[in-house]
Amino acid sequence: MSGTLFRLIAKLYLGLFGLALVGVTLVYLVADFGDRLNVFLNHPVAHVAELYWYKSLMTLHQLSPAAMLLAAGATVSVLRKRAEWTAMQALGASRWTVVTPVLVSASIVAVGLMLFDELVVTKAGERVDGLMVNRFGRWGDYGFFYFPKQWFRVGDAIVHVRGATEDSGRLREITVYRLRSNFTLDSRIDADALESRGGSTWALFDAVERRFDADGSSTLVRAAELRITLQGSDPRTFSIRQGRPEQMPLADLRAQQVIRAKVGLPVERFWLAMHNRFAYPLLGVAAALLAMSLALRPNRRGHLTLALIEGLLVSLALFAFMLMGKALVLGEHIAPGVAAWAPIVGLLLLGFGLWGWAEGQLRPSARR
Repeated sequence: MSGTLFRLIAKLYLGLFGLALVGVTLVYLVADFGDRLNVFLNHPVAHVAELYWYKSLMTLHQLSPAAMLLAAGATVSVLRKRAEWTAMQALGASRWTVVTPVLVSASIVAVGLMLFDELVVTKAGERVDGLMVNRFGRWGDYGFFYFPKQWFRVGDAIVHVRGATEDSGRLREITVYRLRSNFTLDSRIDADALESRGGSTWALFDAVERRFDADGSSTLVRAAELRITLQGSDPRTFSIRQGRPEQMPLADLRAQQVIRAKVGLPVERFWLAMHNRFAYPLLGVAAALLAMSLALRPNRRGHLTLALIEGLLVSLALFAFMLMGKALVLGEHIAPGVAAWAPIVGLLLLGFGLWGWAEGQLRPSARR
């Protein structure tokens, strides 16, 4: 393949990708604005503009795989409509002549999306949540991610954190339950705050301890500061970061997986977010291959409208499968890695299957 032809097709694909991305993003934002119009009526335009600036950054990333799919099908349709594909075939060009520059371009876009997600989208998503709560009074599921009541299992103790975590690491509104080997309650400590004293030693402030004897009697002890030892803990044991896993940098995601697993908190959503940080952009590459396999099938007319309809249908199916996969992961029915990478594997198998059918490899008697 000549470098000129490669650059021509790559430039056409990237141009159509940019056009498709801007188009689907604008449609989504306009629809979202219309749906929330009553929320914004009594607020300054500057506040609404700031909100939708950050939303646009999130939407660009979310809809990029769909735009990559639409652009791939449109690229082939444009080449067919301009008879350039026919001319290439007359000169002995294969399907790889068109597919290679598109896949290379899509792969570069996918790498860019990974960096964009890590450096921009993670901050924009958290900013959108904050603006919706602080300026527009719309909580949604904000409380679920930012103010959850946490239960920790540490050694023979169960720690319940009801309050916020201060910047210093001190936890507020604490209850510590200690269990005997037969799972009966040995003691309960209610305290205003919990703070590390190094190693597995912790200080409880304004503590009230109730000790339960085996015979059913109990004693009550009050202390301004009570020190306890939580076996297997360390100063980072309760360093639980609040927020949506999808909005956390990779380093924080990995750290939270380790910390949460150690204290018995669910980590499926965090594993899914980590897998999707890489799988989601690559989904666009696999989808582009499927779109080109559909567009390059024999006897297909090069109508751009048909390519867009096919792309939209595939996009809807993909998003539906992704939502189902997320629900199955949260329900602990499938592994996060399976939910993240299975759509890519399915697209690749379908794309190469259509390719083999068109080439006659899956039907030896077929004519090109």
